[in-house]
Amino acid sequence: MRIGNYSSRAIVTGILMMGTLAAQAQQENMETIVDFHHIMAYLVATFLISVFVMFFYNRLIYFREKDVTKEAERLIAQLSLVMDANKTQTWAYDLEKDFYTVFSGKDNKETTYMPIDFSQAYDREDFYSLQKAINSIKDGKSSLEMLVMKSVAPKDATEPQRIYEVSVSILRQDWRGRPTALLGTQRDITKEQLRAENTKKLMLRYHTVFESSLVDMVFYDQNGILTEVNNKALETFGVEDRQALIDHKVNIKDIPSYRELDLQALEPTHFSSITDVTQVKQTDERVPQIHVEGKMYYEASLGPIRDKDDNFVGVIVAGRDITDMVESNHHQKEAALLLEKRTNDIQQYIQNINYSLKVSNVRLVNYYPDRHELEVMSDLSHTQYCLTQLRVITLIQQEDRRKAKRLMIQMDHRHKEALSETLRTIFRDKQGREVYLNFRIMPVLDNNGEVTHYLGMCRDVTEMTYTERRLQVETAKAQEEEQLKNTFLLNMSYELRTPLNAVIGFAELFGAEHNEEDEPIFAEEIKKNTNTLLKLINDILFLSRLDAHMIEFNYQETDFAMLFEGWCYMGWSNLSPDVKVVVENPYNSLLVTIDQQNLSTVIQKLCVYTGQNTQEGTVRAKYEYRHGELMITIEDTGKGLDADGLKKAFDRFAHEEGSEDSGTGLGLPIVRELIEQMNGTIELQSERGKGSTFFVSIPCEMSTLEKKAEITV
Repeated sequence: MRIGNYSSRAIVTGILMMGTLAAQAQQENMETIVDFHHIMAYLVATFLISVFVMFFYNRLIYFREKDVTKEAERLIAQLSLVMDANKTQTWAYDLEKDFYTVFSGKDNKETTYMPIDFSQAYDREDFYSLQKAINSIKDGKSSLEMLVMKSVAPKDATEPQRIYEVSVSILRQDWRGRPTALLGTQRDITKEQLRAENTKKLMLRYHTVFESSLVDMVFYDQNGILTEVNNKALETFGVEDRQALIDHKVNIKDIPSYRELDLQALEPTHFSSITDVTQVKQTDERVPQIHVEGKMYYEASLGPIRDKDDNFVGVIVAGRDITDMVESNHHQKEAALLLEKRTNDIQQYIQNINYSLKVSNVRLVNYYPDRHELEVMSDLSHTQYCLTQLRVITLIQQEDRRKAKRLMIQMDHRHKEALSETLRTIFRDKQGREVYLNFRIMPVLDNNGEVTHYLGMCRDVTEMTYTERRLQVETAKAQEEEQLKNTFLLNMSYELRTPLNAVIGFAELFGAEHNEEDEPIFAEEIKKNTNTLLKLINDILFLSRLDAHMIEFNYQETDFAMLFEGWCYMGWSNLSPDVKVVVENPYNSLLVTIDQQNLSTVIQKLCVYTGQNTQEGTVRAKYEYRHGELMITIEDTGKGLDADGLKKAFDRFAHEEGSEDSGTGLGLPIVRELIEQMNGTIELQSERGKGSTFFVSIPCEMSTLEKKAEITV
C-alpha cells in the first residue's frame, strides 16, 4: 500500500513539472517542444525528480513509523509492568471463529488456543462457569461478567492451586451492535485468598482459644475496662451472669493483684498470686459478681495488645486457678517426707532380710517364663546365678528330673497357684551326702491378673531330708512287725480256714474209730493241706511286705537270655504230659539292668498259672527288647476265662467258680504288685475255651545284645 501511495504522488508531480516545462517552452519557442530529443530529456528529468521525491517521502515515513513503534513498545512495556505488578493477564475470545488469544506481556507474543486447549488451564467446573458468562454477554444479557476461577490442580502437591479473579467484557462489536470479540482479564489472587483463609483460621483459633475450657481468658480495653471473658473464667470466679459483669465495667485495677500495674508501660508479664477472696470481699469489694470463697492461688500471663503503629489497644489475660495444684503440692511434700521415712524402713527391712538369707543359707529365686531362665539371688540386690532350663535339669539327679521338668512346664504355662517341690541335686555337702533343695514359688501378677514371673525361695533341706529318712526307717522298723501281723490276720481270713480245718479234721480222725487202711489217706490229706497252708502263709507274708513296700529291689546287669528259659521251665515243672512247651529265645545274649530275683518270681508264677489251667495243648513263652522295655509274653491254650473271671483275675484269693486248681489265689496279685513296683505293666487277654495270654512290660536299660542268626531252610 505504501508503494502505491508513493507512485501516485510521483505521477502527479511529474505531470505538474511537464506542464511547467511546456509552458516555458511555449513562451520561448513553440517549435522546439515537438523536438524528439527535447521530449526525451524532459521525460528523463521528470523520472529522476519523481524517484528523488519518492525516496524522500519513503525515508520520512520510515522514521515516523520507527518513532511510533518505539512509543508503542514503550507503552506496551509500561502496560506489561502494570499487569505484572497486579499479576494480571489478558486474553481475547473471538466469538465468530471460536478461539482464544492469550497476550503475553513479557515477550509481546500472542498465542492462539482452541477452547478445549484453553480449558486445560482451569478447573473443569470453573471453566463451565466461564462459558456461561461468555454466553450471557453474547446473548446481550450483560456487558460485563465477574467471576473467580481456580487453576487445574498442580502435579506438585507442594504447590498451591492458583486462584484468579476474571473479568469478561466486550472488545469489539459489529455494525448491529452485537459483540464479535470479548476481552478477558484475570488477576492472580492466590496470595490474597490464602491470606484471607489464614486470617479466618487465626480468628477462629483466637475464638477457640479464648473460649477454651482449659484456661481463663479475659480482655481489657485501652482504658482497662473488662470487655470480654470466657466461660472458664466465669466458672473459676463463680460469676453467674456474664452480661452483668461486663455491664459493671470492671476495671483491671479493681483486681487486687493488678492494682499496681501501669498499663501504658506494660510488658508481657507472668506472675502468681495468693488472694484471700473472703477477706477482700469483706474489706474492699469492687466486683460483687464474684461468688467464690476462701484463699485462691492464681497464676496469670498478661500480654499488652498494640496496633501496627505501636498504640496501646488493650490487655489480654490468660490465667488459671492453681489452688488444687498448690494444695496437691503441699500434700506431695508431706507424702514425700512420709515416703522417705517408709523408704528408710524398707531399706532396713531389706538389710534384715539379706542378713536372714545369709545366716539361713536360703536363696531367693525368680523364674521368667518369657526367657525360660531361673535367677538365683544371694540377697535382694545381687544375682548369684542365671540358669537356663537345660542347665537346671543337668544339676538335678536323674530320678528327680521329671519332677523338675514338670515344675518348669507349670511355670511356662503360667499357672497361678503356688508351687512347691523338693529336688535331689548332683551336689554333695561336707559329709558327702546328696544335697536336697526345696523350692517354694509363687506367681507375680500384673494389673490384668496375668503372670509376669515367679518369685520364691530355694532352701537347703538336706539335713531335714536325711533326718526324716532316718525317722521313716526307724518308724518302718518299729511298725514292720505290727504291720505284718495285721496284714497276715487280714489276709488269712479269706483262705487260711479251709486247709487248717482240713488238717484238724483229718488229725481228729486218727483219734476216732477208723480203719487202719484209711490212715495213709488221712496222712496224705494232712500233708497236702499242710503244704497248701504253708504256701498260702508264704504268699500272704510276701504280699504283706509288698503292700508295706518293704521288698527291696536290687537292679543289676543281668544276661536275661541265659536265664529266661530256666525260669520258664521251673514254673512248668508240674505240667501234664499232654502239654507241649514252646520257649522262644531270639537272643544269644541280652545284658539288661533288672532285679533278677523279683523278675524271676513274676515269670515263674505266670508259668505256674498257665500250667495249672492247661491239661492239654501248648504253653508258650517269648520275649523281646524294644525301646528301653523288656516285652515278655506268656500264653496257654487251656480253658481260659470268661468275662467275669477276667475282671477278677488279679483280685486276691480269687478262684474261678468250679475251679479245681490248688493255687492260693495270690499268685496273680503278687505278680501285679511286683510288676507295678518295678514301674512295669501287665495285661491279660483270655477267652473261655481258648486260653490266656499275659503281656508284661518292664522298663530297663540295655547294655549289649546279640541276636541269634535266622536259619533259613
